[in-house]
Amino acid sequence: MKPAVSEFNFSPLQFMACVFATMLGFSMQSGAIAQEKPDQFIKSLANEAIAVLSNQNSSLDQREKKFRSVLRNDFAMKKIARFAAGKYWRRMTEAQKAEYQSLFEEWILKTYSIRFGGYTGETVDVQKTIKAGQSDVFVRTNFGRDQGQRLIIDWRVRRINNRFKIIDVVVEGVSMLVTQKAEFGAVLRQRGVEGLIGILRLQLDRMAAAKAS
Repeated sequence: MKPAVSEFNFSPLQFMACVFATMLGFSMQSGAIAQEKPDQFIKSLANEAIAVLSNQNSSLDQREKKFRSVLRNDFAMKKIARFAAGKYWRRMTEAQKAEYQSLFEEWILKTYSIRFGGYTGETVDVQKTIKAGQSDVFVRTNFGRDQGQRLIIDWRVRRINNRFKIIDVVVEGVSMLVTQKAEFGAVLRQRGVEGLIGILRLQLDRMAAAKAS
């Protein structure tokens, strides 16, 4: 028998946090970002975020507030949460869906906020766009410091309700969303929907306790 999964290990979304919190996490005016082309959307979001990150005067609470706005405005959070749950989404009651989506968004927010102080001069260079299916576009970027290791990161962007939304991030060929779905799937197979909801709630409680200490 496989051991029960009691909590997540180093989540792919936590790795994304290192990237997002450095690049995207703090746009207060994300709705005003250029929406004409996907590459402009990513580049504008990156430039604005880096400008904010360079300002050391804002508090963690202020940055969390700004990032919450970004999650709701520039990421397709409902689609991301639903995809991460896989086939188990259809098995959830309406109440479970609502609770899961709320916890999922809060979990990402708190996971990323751990990294809010980690900006060390990274830059983002947009290289090209790549068509993905009928409605999506990958925006390929080169991320990192000029004298350090740099990563190829593809941002999967889709136009939803007449504005671009980020629906996935592929880091060096590895889809963070697909990897997260596999991790959630392991929990769901062993513990079911309530088990996943309970783990998300537990991790949020631990993050809150760590922040208060």
